[in-house]
Amino acid sequence: MGGRIRTQRELLGFTQAKLASMIGVSENAVTQYETGRSSPRRERVGALAKALGKSIGWLLTGDEPEEEVKAQTAAERDILKAIRDIPPDQQDFILKMINGLKN
Repeated sequence: MGGRIRTQRELLGFTQAKLASMIGVSENAVTQYETGRSSPRRERVGALAKALGKSIGWLLTGDEPEEEVKAQTAAERDILKAIRDIPPDQQDFILKMINGLKN
């Protein structure tokens, strides 16, 4: 679970401090979650999933809801795979480029 939390947090561009404030815990608590030294308390799991834009099931198991998986075209999957290989600090630039293409 810790790896999923960290990866999704970074994809969203959140610092540990920002995520912590969103779910009402300390920055150290988020560090502990991401390193696997502790897990979020039951009452925090929903807030954590919501802040990360994911389901509780994904947070706990890593399984994507079937609807989300089906919604992706082959091109969307290829784009997602490619962007995951780009360092998080450069992903914002890619997103701006994509948004610029929409205008």
